[in-house]
Amino acid sequence: MLIDAAELRARLAAGERFTLLDARDSDAWRTATLPDAHAFNVYDYFIPDSTEQEIAAMAGVFERAWQSLGTDSATPVWFEEETGMRSPRGAWFHWLIGRDDALILNGGVRAWQDAGGELRPGRGEHTLLAPQPGADNAVRFQRERVASREEVLRADGERTVILDARRASEHDGSFVHDCCARAGRIPGSQLLFWEEVIADGKFRPAAEIRAAAHKAGFSPHQRIITYCHRGARAATVYAALKHAGFRDLAVYVGSWHEWSEHQELPVAP
Repeated sequence: MLIDAAELRARLAAGERFTLLDARDSDAWRTATLPDAHAFNVYDYFIPDSTEQEIAAMAGVFERAWQSLGTDSATPVWFEEETGMRSPRGAWFHWLIGRDDALILNGGVRAWQDAGGELRPGRGEHTLLAPQPGADNAVRFQRERVASREEVLRADGERTVILDARRASEHDGSFVHDCCARAGRIPGSQLLFWEEVIADGKFRPAAEIRAAAHKAGFSPHQRIITYCHRGARAATVYAALKHAGFRDLAVYVGSWHEWSEHQELPVAP
């Protein structure tokens, strides 16, 4: 699920087919990106309600955007300036629709340059995720890789646990984003700040991630549902745990933004 820059360069030189997907904003891509990379923004797309129908529609929106590139037979490789919260979210979208071959360029553009890779200005259109009004977007998706708020509400704290990837100040309720209706955390959730799985712009080694997860109270034998503000940092921790050998993982796509809107749902201060 991760590929380093030197390996990617070698495999490209050997003739393997990859679709390089730049998850940064349009200006950064147009200025300088990996040769022939497509700009693909998944960071700013969120669904208003994490129902089964909305999740299926979200998967459909992504699948159609991906297919519009005309390169779906090649292996997707997501990257950003350094490994952060954009490229893992892109890879998670691919895993959601069953593309288990999707990769994250560990270290992103900086690692590519450090490995001697050249950069070129981005050319073409910037692919965005946007629902098509009146269109039936729904497609089949890998249900176990995503969680609705109903599943989060049913989590028992033993077999199924909730991981909060936000900052400590968000977790304890002392800070809340202006767009969120309430401060606090999902009851029973435990904190594993997303930056704890990153070091020097790359994912930490698998053993270090396993140790951080264990220290935070998580086990590979549990189903772990990650959440954050709107789902991006949650995808980074999802990818980190996947890299570390955890298998039963899901992203709560509504995250705190959705949870806080539903006054009937419990909140831990």
